[in-house]
Amino acid sequence: MKYFILAGEKSGDLHGSKLIKELLVLDPTARIQAWGGDDMQHAGAEVLIHHKELAIMGLLGVLQNIQRLKGLFQKFKNQIQQFQPDTIIFIDYGGFNLKAARIAKLQGFHTQFYIAPKVWAWNKGRVDVIKKWVDQLYVIFPFEKKLFEAHGISTHYVGNPLKDSIVDFQPNPLFAEQHSIKQPCISLLAGSRKQEISAALPVFQEIKYQFPDLHFYVAGLKEWKSIYEAYHLDVIYDDTYNLLQVSQVAIVTSGTATLETALFKIPQIVVYKTDWLFYSLAKLLVKIKFISLVNIILGKEAVPEMIQSKFTTSHISLKLNQLLEHNSTSKQKQMKLYDELAQIIGPAGASKKTAKLIFEYAVAFQAR
Repeated sequence: MKYFILAGEKSGDLHGSKLIKELLVLDPTARIQAWGGDDMQHAGAEVLIHHKELAIMGLLGVLQNIQRLKGLFQKFKNQIQQFQPDTIIFIDYGGFNLKAARIAKLQGFHTQFYIAPKVWAWNKGRVDVIKKWVDQLYVIFPFEKKLFEAHGISTHYVGNPLKDSIVDFQPNPLFAEQHSIKQPCISLLAGSRKQEISAALPVFQEIKYQFPDLHFYVAGLKEWKSIYEAYHLDVIYDDTYNLLQVSQVAIVTSGTATLETALFKIPQIVVYKTDWLFYSLAKLLVKIKFISLVNIILGKEAVPEMIQSKFTTSHISLKLNQLLEHNSTSKQKQMKLYDELAQIIGPAGASKKTAKLIFEYAVAFQAR
């Protein structure tokens, strides 16, 4: 069979690569074209567009790139018409992927969406969009299944693919030695998008100067190397998991990395900053109390959140000192809630389960 997979960012590339490996076990002669990244290409997909070309963030980013977005959607339409896939799989990146799903469905293609848009956080109008343009929906949080099924959407809870990544991870025992890591080691995770990284690094540099007795290391991405080089920070590229393994505390830009850090049981402080217009609108639209996935899933504050004007050295300093204290109340509380989080997430196996369902529904669609 032929599959077309669209993943619009770094985390989607990782999840997509694991999905591709499982699809090829089920369907060894499959042909897979994709928009994604290096991980998906190494897994066996022909990557037509790299996800860094889709890295548009915030309302200003969208407004500034309207013509480019139109061109990308036209290119997507042309590519699927030429390839004629048996099914099209969209991974996360809801704002872009739902528009692409509409294009695909109007052309008569079978559509499957893995890692549902977070409609429980904001823009619940997307539920109707999903119902209209998505044939099968795969969710990674238990509470999402009931939410979407209540609207008549064919929904499957598959577990969380991050658990797969962490279970599969083989730590490098020589990592600290190879990178001359000194303790206490604080890892700095600036996010995967250009705008996130650019917003976080100036503050990270200030924090480094404020704590000369600590050792700070940025988990960097080589594709954005030129951004990191503008700052006096130690950067370790494309090896976040090994860096987390040797860290005492992590300061993490809100996103998938907050959940990864929690599953590795590393104490963390969550930070985030975006353009003022997007943030102002988000405050009006977002219907949840927290921004980090850890707190959202638990429904309570397990990790401190330093958002927008609170993303400063003065606000972070107090929390950092608390988490560095051996057996501090703050640290113990996080560790206990991390255990609760792991129970909610459940066991590994999301990629395998999702691939099996995607394959079966695609076969059924083609047999109609």
